[in-house]
Amino acid sequence: MVPGMNVPPQAVEVEQTPPADLVRATLERILASEEFVGSAQLSRFFRHIVENSLLGGDSDLKESVIGIKVFNRGPAYDPKADPIVRVEARRLRARLDAYYLKSGTAEAIRISLPKGGYVPIFEVVPPIPETIPPPPMVDATPAQKFLSGWAWAVLLLCAGAAIVAGAVVYKAQEPERLVALFWSSLLEADRPALLIPADSSLVVLENLSHQSVSLPEYISGEYRERLIALAGENRRMVSIFGSRRYTSIADLEFAVRLAHRPEARREGVVTKYARDVRVADLKGQNIILLGARQSNPWVGLFEKDATFRLDDDENTAALRIVNLAPQPGEQAVIARSPAEMSKEIYAIITYHRNTDGPGTALLVAGMSVAGTEAAADFLLDDARLVPWLRKAKANGEIQDFDVLLRGLNLGGAAPRAEVIAFHVKPLANCSTRER
Repeated sequence: MVPGMNVPPQAVEVEQTPPADLVRATLERILASEEFVGSAQLSRFFRHIVENSLLGGDSDLKESVIGIKVFNRGPAYDPKADPIVRVEARRLRARLDAYYLKSGTAEAIRISLPKGGYVPIFEVVPPIPETIPPPPMVDATPAQKFLSGWAWAVLLLCAGAAIVAGAVVYKAQEPERLVALFWSSLLEADRPALLIPADSSLVVLENLSHQSVSLPEYISGEYRERLIALAGENRRMVSIFGSRRYTSIADLEFAVRLAHRPEARREGVVTKYARDVRVADLKGQNIILLGARQSNPWVGLFEKDATFRLDDDENTAALRIVNLAPQPGEQAVIARSPAEMSKEIYAIITYHRNTDGPGTALLVAGMSVAGTEAAADFLLDDARLVPWLRKAKANGEIQDFDVLLRGLNLGGAAPRAEVIAFHVKPLANCSTRER
């Protein structure tokens, strides 16, 4: 622009700020939509930031204040130790994107929450310009009319081809997006996900002493003295194994493969031996647990919402899968002796959000090492996982689910175990964990 030149008034773009009443009307439509209606906690969070922003209450849009006023944290709430606000902010952004792509395509006002803060932005959505029809041909020759019509036909054909091509590309990318959505919920938090492999030496101790170990005595370490005293002729073996640290190669392979997933590049995965974990390590974390309660006592803290449980019978040495919510055609209990497990494996996978706070838990357990390996292979095989993630997806996120797998034990491995039961916990029924 030449210095001193006046800019015509019509060339100056004036930013439009929508009136508060229209913003509030948009807020109510969003909260009543299918993307938000089943999430009481997220709706409360959204209303808080919008209303306080409209009223100029910036002091109420700080993370520490939101944690106390919206998420019922106490006066000593520490955002560094409890990332509930940041976790829910990510969910809110995803739900808003889903709303404007589906239910809210006709909205005249867009409400968004930029990353890095909790102050929403209100914008007027510019109207889509109307298509201008081609000018009528005056005194056109027949040849001109033919060429003009042909040109428009070609243009429409190209536009249609572009739309079809875009739909094909979108469809082709859909499986990748589903898998990324699932793993991102576990691996893209503010801190590394904590992976806890099974304590195989604990299983040996329990088998030798015919005793089980509770989580409190596992944490304190007192179980070793108790089991040694009860081991009888196996006392020396119990003493030796009580001081050793063993885990299966299947658990270690799963940890390595998981750490190489693209979603783990930012924060990664921290692997910690079960015996070294403390309760404070679990606070506000995404947790990945390998093994059942018998080999990983920490599982007991996270399986209360699971519909499948893996238990053992100390008298018969049999293992069993307990189905707490059997669907038509499903067995309530599946029990297998050691001899039967050498021919057939079962495994369970549980994906649940923590009901006691932020974070998501993934539990992977098999009746044997081959079973755990089969479950890990299923989770890390995108092509096999995608159809089940489609069943679990709703409102832009993966709902809680439980999987039961069965396969043949072929020389200590179970390639391509099949899903024989799949339970989904709908988001509408998860609101109790959000209150």
